[in-house]
Amino acid sequence: MADQFNPQHAKRLEDPARLEALPQAAVVELLRLSGAETIVDYGAGTGIYTVAVAEAVPNGKVYAVEALPQLVELLREKITPELTDLICVCETDDNVVPLDDAEADRVVMVDVLHHLHDQPDALEEVVRVLRPDGLFVAAVHEILTGMGLDVIEAHEPGELLPYHLAVVAAKR
Repeated sequence: MADQFNPQHAKRLEDPARLEALPQAAVVELLRLSGAETIVDYGAGTGIYTVAVAEAVPNGKVYAVEALPQLVELLREKITPELTDLICVCETDDNVVPLDDAEADRVVMVDVLHHLHDQPDALEEVVRVLRPDGLFVAAVHEILTGMGLDVIEAHEPGELLPYHLAVVAAKR
């Protein structure tokens, strides 16, 4: 089974070096947003990317899905009054996203997929909530084919993100 993130390392998620290597603006750019999308930030952690995505969708909604209560608490602290209507925090311990089938325009995972690679129910849930032609953005693409997603854009480390492979995939 994949390793679960240790919440004692939560500060590492917002380390300036990590954010330089994996900038919020680059993640937002990969999502190809118009401003009114429904987005799932799966494994939202402390919300550092959730907030950036929410600020890019003033007429949309971001569902921040997180399983670790300690991280959910840190995420909630980032939700300003201006973001209250844009972010829905979804604490889950069973990988379930509280959306209907095909309701999400985008699903994003930032440094999460490697924690889920051997949890088919979590990967199936991501595909379930993504609408046809919806986009899935993650840092690893080997697993995507098995999820029923087609890679439409891939950036090698150094192209867009200094140390990460960035992938955009679409649901068939």
